[in-house]
Amino acid sequence: MMNLSINVTLKNLSFGEYIPAKISTTNAKQQNFKIKYRGNSSAGYDKKSFSIKFQEKVAFKQLDSSYKWKLNADYIDKTLMRNKLSYDLFKAFSEKNISPKTTYVLLKLNGSPQGIYVLTQRVDENLLQLNKNDSSTRIFKAPPISIPTEKHNQKHKDYLGFSQWNPFYEDFSEKAKEKLIKQAYYNQRYPKIRESDKKKDVHEITEFIFSSSDNDFSNPEIFNSFFDIESLIDWHLLLLVTNNADGLIKNFYIYKQNKSEPYKICPWDYDHSFGRDGGGYLDLTSFIDISQNKLLDRLIKTDAFNYKKKLYDKFLSLKKEKVLTYSTINKMIKKNISLIKPHIKQNDKIWPLNNMLQFEESNFKKEIALIKFWIKNRLPQVEKYLLQLNAPVNH
Repeated sequence: MMNLSINVTLKNLSFGEYIPAKISTTNAKQQNFKIKYRGNSSAGYDKKSFSIKFQEKVAFKQLDSSYKWKLNADYIDKTLMRNKLSYDLFKAFSEKNISPKTTYVLLKLNGSPQGIYVLTQRVDENLLQLNKNDSSTRIFKAPPISIPTEKHNQKHKDYLGFSQWNPFYEDFSEKAKEKLIKQAYYNQRYPKIRESDKKKDVHEITEFIFSSSDNDFSNPEIFNSFFDIESLIDWHLLLLVTNNADGLIKNFYIYKQNKSEPYKICPWDYDHSFGRDGGGYLDLTSFIDISQNKLLDRLIKTDAFNYKKKLYDKFLSLKKEKVLTYSTINKMIKKNISLIKPHIKQNDKIWPLNNMLQFEESNFKKEIALIKFWIKNRLPQVEKYLLQLNAPVNH
């Protein structure tokens, strides 16, 4: 596992503004970079996550070179692999799928050991392979595509108000607050919103999802001008297998690589999954409520393009190709264990979770067993669910 050492003035660190710091890796000389805290609901945890950026592109181990990176604490995931496992599975579903690459690092902050972190590629125009010379390219993070168009203006105002009074944002600089306010609600990430505001694109998407006729919604030419159906199918299967309820409405990006390509999906933030719900509590039986995601819900209800059969057929294909099998996913888990296990005792000593009720009886070994139990039981459950979804309806 790679060692990563950061020297920074801790009292100046905040969630709003990057500050100068120095960083070095195993057998590499120290270099300048900038750092800030990152996270929303995770911001209150003792083990903080960080966003870091460099003046020039930097490559870490097998990861692609980039200017910006995420150092994710994965504090409430005792396995430190739910995100990685989800991203790797999504990529395994199709060579066309894109999700962040990750690697484990041992972090020191001003010489003090911080345990295991997950160095994660930032979801941006480079990772998503956007044609930067094409003015049609877009990235939105968790856009409000499950909210009707007529509610956007009021929801946007509500978000702006929330951003201005919430104590979390008190320490933000004026520059950071201005950026936050501009990005609020629509979450446009590319192009830069100060260069071109593309919120009308979200309005057009929700107008299509909520207001188009069933004939237009099921028209391949019209639908494919908005979304890539194969990307939606793979995303839908990932949601079913992981049971990540947050992934339905907010933990994803939509992106458009060029003028001729429709929007595709990139998953993000899957630590509440594989047997743990959004609060971190055990949940071994529930199925996510697809009706919360109006796009996927309408695809099922209209069965446009024989969507239900396509969904089932893709699951069976991935099963046959030994992608969605307990054996294959167990191998992925074992590979991660081989990297994490030598350092997990030190990590848990630095960051114990027994102060959180839902993790009192848990540890690395038990949590790995939970994920394995989940996979072994969930895959046949998903198959049964998809079979029933395709069963003839009796009138």
